[in-house]
Amino acid sequence: MDWYVVIPGALALLLGLSGAAALRTGWMPSWQRRRVFRTALHGWGQSAMAAAFAIQACGQLADDLVLRSGLGVATLLGLLGGLVLLVLAQVPRRDR
Repeated sequence: MDWYVVIPGALALLLGLSGAAALRTGWMPSWQRRRVFRTALHGWGQSAMAAAFAIQACGQLADDLVLRSGLGVATLLGLLGGLVLLVLAQVPRRDR
């Protein structure tokens, strides 16, 4: 078994479960409860990062170089988009 497929797959599973819990119930891990002000936005960010890691795991199995490069770019954009959402979830609202 190749670790470069297993590790992104495991990260996708963990982030996907945590993102679904944040979206569905508003549950956050205890070390993030003080910093996160918008749980739904945080859940969407985790879901975007989970999708990016899943794309990375699938991209490692592709044989075509163009397809592999395209999936790598999609992974990078997904990770950056998820990171932006996670940072915005930690910024307090202006009306508070």
